[in-house]
Amino acid sequence: MSAAALRVVYAGSDGRASVAISSLDFDVGPQETLGILGKSGSGKSSLAHALLRLLPGNAKFSADRLCFQNDDLLRFSQTELRRLRGAGIALISQEPALALNPVLTVGRQIEDVLAAHSSRSRDQRKQSVKSILRDVGLEDTARMMRAYPHQLSGGQRQRAAIAQALVCSPSLLIADEPLSALDVSTQAEVLELLKRVKQERRLAMIFITHNAAVLEGLADRIMVMRQGEVVAMGTFSEISASDDPYVANLISPRKTLAQLAAPAAITASGEPLLQVRGLSKKFVQSRPFSRKSFTITALEDVSFEVAECQSIAIIGRSGSGKSTLARCLAGLEEADSGEIVANRTNGKNNVQMIFQEAGTALNPRFTAEEIIAEPLLIAGKLTPEQRMERVSAVMDDVGFNPEWAGRRAEQFSGGQKQRLALARALVAEPRVLILDEAFSGLDVPAQARMMRLVLELQSRHKLACIHVSHDLNFVSLFAREVLVMDAGRIVERTSPSRLPESQNPVTRAIIEQSESLHAIGLEAVL
Repeated sequence: MSAAALRVVYAGSDGRASVAISSLDFDVGPQETLGILGKSGSGKSSLAHALLRLLPGNAKFSADRLCFQNDDLLRFSQTELRRLRGAGIALISQEPALALNPVLTVGRQIEDVLAAHSSRSRDQRKQSVKSILRDVGLEDTARMMRAYPHQLSGGQRQRAAIAQALVCSPSLLIADEPLSALDVSTQAEVLELLKRVKQERRLAMIFITHNAAVLEGLADRIMVMRQGEVVAMGTFSEISASDDPYVANLISPRKTLAQLAAPAAITASGEPLLQVRGLSKKFVQSRPFSRKSFTITALEDVSFEVAECQSIAIIGRSGSGKSTLARCLAGLEEADSGEIVANRTNGKNNVQMIFQEAGTALNPRFTAEEIIAEPLLIAGKLTPEQRMERVSAVMDDVGFNPEWAGRRAEQFSGGQKQRLALARALVAEPRVLILDEAFSGLDVPAQARMMRLVLELQSRHKLACIHVSHDLNFVSLFAREVLVMDAGRIVERTSPSRLPESQNPVTRAIIEQSESLHAIGLEAVL
């Protein structure tokens, strides 16, 4: 595939134009892997969608050339483009929770791709779906085919999205940040899976990421993007030798961000704000057209507590129960047994949560101002004027530009969405803040800015924080205690300093796979 003078411009709601990609040239050869590296907002995802002509209505696209296998895609009709998507070129979206249809089973969604691009019978399609699910590591094919996206863990949804992309054997696979929201164990597994299927199926691949480490053993060439332009192109070794500060920052953020000062240390104090005692939760799922059902144990006898200004971290593989625990603490799931005791102040709800995928957690029909004000509106205890005063104060707290108040969620970058989600959580004045992989989809500098902001707010408002995270270096910055989860249970409780010495097999596996990915920590950034 090749492109020349490719340009994407977005028209804002205020009438101003925003250039996402400015006259970009690139090519990817047969069976080659091209890595696209850049910070949040550099135009990486816009490029992925431009190649498939899947840009939103407010985008203006132009190019002198856009070719795939000697076909001029600029001359393709919408019908021809639909035939190409999924069959010739396939996309693995950055957020599978948004890309997968919530009201269709995973099996139906993968089968629909086959139905659109082949004349196979229904039985043949079902066999192909089972085969591709096994190929991507989802062995319980019967359960996966009848499961809905919300019934799967983040890692399982990502594998299902990969299966959907591969089922028609495309020639080019575009993977847009496929590892960003996964724990380190699942990241390593998905990365090995992509390497394997690329080799077995002889695919060309465009791999988009903000983490240079994953490209070292994957990409034949790397294209570095900044504000819609290519600033460097070459092998990993060539890129690593660049003198450009922006490129050096991406390759090794420790070198260029070490001068940034950390906020003052926070000392935990006072009585526990939240106590969890013997929490257990099971999900019962029914088989379609059958009275038979099966039970999944999500939590089993989980106990811990968190005090004022204390930060604890919860780590574990995808599917270990971390997010279910977070949802139970926030009151979004009801535990089967055990109790959660929250120390209430002035009758206020003291627990708020920032979700793993901001794109799915923010109402797309609301403006930023309405999103932040919603918890206050539901509580019904303030006048409209008081609500707006509180919203403005929280926007200022999190560094959210007041001029953005009228924009909708889809108009913000990943980092801006996370600030918006943080503002919505803080507007209710919680005492306990739960962050479920809240910064995992951001580049390292953006993660650092958000983490520094949370630490400052924690100190100012005397918050207790519960961080669900997969980045062990990230955890070591702030956590007083680390809880390791597996199969719904806490299998180890330790401190960050003692974590590397752990002999627990679950913890050791997480540490070793983190090291194998050369995970970049934030200790220098913060």
